Formats: sequence, structure tokens, C-alpha cells
Amino acid sequence: MLFPGTVALDNVDYNVWRGKVNVIIGENGAGKSTLMKILAGVQQPSLGEMELNGNIVHFSSTREAAAHGIGMVHQELNLFENLSVAENIFLGRELQRGLTPINEAEQEQQAAELLQRLDQPISPRELVGNLKVGQQQLVEIAKALAENADILILDEPTSALSKTEVDILFRVIRELTRQGVSIIYISHRLEELMAIGDVITILRDGKFQAEARVSEIDVPWIVREMLGSDPVSHFLPPDRRFGAPLLEVENLTCVNAAGNTVVDNISFKAHAGEIIGIYGLMGAGRTELFECLLGTARHYFGKIWLDSKPVP
Repeated sequence: MLFPGTVALDNVDYNVWRGKVNVIIGENGAGKSTLMKILAGVQQPSLGEMELNGNIVHFSSTREAAAHGIGMVHQELNLFENLSVAENIFLGRELQRGLTPINEAEQEQQAAELLQRLDQPISPRELVGNLKVGQQQLVEIAKALAENADILILDEPTSALSKTEVDILFRVIRELTRQGVSIIYISHRLEELMAIGDVITILRDGKFQAEARVSEIDVPWIVREMLGSDPVSHFLPPDRRFGAPLLEVENLTCVNAAGNTVVDNISFKAHAGEIIGIYGLMGAGRTELFECLLGTARHYFGKIWLDSKPVP
């Protein structure tokens, strides 16, 4: 796949095994998303060909790929917040009955069954804009399930899900593979790949690097193949000493334009030479926290000190 001045995919051979969870991994820029977009008909390859069930195929649109049984759940949410859950699930392929424009009752019934399959007590009539980010992610997955795809591409499907929701998704994935559906699973969470994957493919710098059965490899092997070097074998010594606090945050609270509290009473210190990890699901407030620290968010309360000096 060629872009101006860039070869996003370089002579890549890729196999999707029927009824298996086909994991694909690589660093950012390795070509994973480009390859998936080609399979789903979003982009067209510059060279090479694809075979599906022994027949050469070429998709000029996502509709053509869907007609051949290929569906994709993108990492970025692709929902309309002003439409209901059922309307989003069947958008572009609405159910009709005779001369009736849209059979809303049937759509809501099927949407309810899909949501029940995902253990989600969400009303099909609920506006998507009223849902949490994790729930919206599951609506995206329900939308893909409604297409009855033979090959389902999941691009970072757990990025906004809680542990309980991840377990539910994995149960559904195993159910689909037992039915013969092939799953292509993209994630940077190595523990997830080892838990759900059957076959793993690694891309590096736009090229095919390796393929193996997940049962025959381990995490260090994945890191070595993905990065081209041995994984980190040691970490910073536990008795490391840090300097004085460079950044101090006390009772930081941020309210967004809608009047919702997005950062609630956060306090922490960052010492000289210290590495602090900020972790949370999408919507947990990580971005808003740093917007407060960078000064791009105006509606916040609390105290901030930088190098022992108060920040106005």
C-alpha cells in the first residue's frame, strides 16, 4: 500500500484462519490499520490481491466488503449521538416491511436481543448520546454482530471497556468462533492477546514479521519480534531516591461546558526524577486532568504548585 512518500504496507502476506481468533500486533505505524482498512473495503491496495474462500476479490467500498461477509468495529466510535441505539445499529440497512419506510418495532426487537447477548441492560430506544463511552463501544460491537459477518475485525475493542465488559466480549468472541466466524483482533494489551488469541501475526515497519500459534509463544517472544530486540529484562532499582516535588496538585476539580464534573478532587505530587503513570478508561478524566495542568481548561478549582510556586 503506497502513500505519497510512504510505503504503509510492503509486500505483506496475511492469512485469516476460519473459526479462529486471528491476533495482529505491531508498533504504531506498523501497518495494522491500513491492512484492516483494505480488508474492510475502506481503502484499496496499490499492488497485490486478496483471496476469499479461494476466489480473488477486490473491494471498492465497505458495502462490497460487507456483502462478502466482512465487518469491522473501528477503534474510533462511529455512532450518531442524536439517534437511538436501535437506529445506530441498523443505520444504512434499515429493516422494512412492505411499503412501510422503516420497521422500527422489528429493529428495536433485534437490537434488544443483541444487547442481551452482550449482557447490556440498555433500552434500544435510548439515545446514544446518553450512554457512557464503554456502553457506546458495546453498541458498536452489537452493530457489527447484526451484520452476521463471517470475518469480524475488532480494532482495539476493549479500549473503553471495564474488566467485566471485557469478559463479556471475550465470551461473545468464543461463541462466534464456535459458530465458524473468524475474528481479527487488534490490541496493544499483550495479556489480552495471550488470553483470547489462537494465531498471532506480527507486522513491523509495514512488513510481515512473524506468524505463530499463541499456545506456542510467550510475551517476550512477541516483544522481541515486534521491536526487533530483546525485551526489557530489568527495571529501575526499587531503592531509587527522588528529589523534591516539582509539581503538586491538591483537590483539583474540573467542570466541563455542560456542567458535568470530569475531574473530581484529584491530588498528587510529582518528584524530580520520578515516573508517574496516569491510567484510566476512556472518559475517566485523564485528558481533562492534563488540560487543567496545561492551562487549556478554564473551569477548574483546586491548587497547583510548580517548583514550590503557586500557579494562579
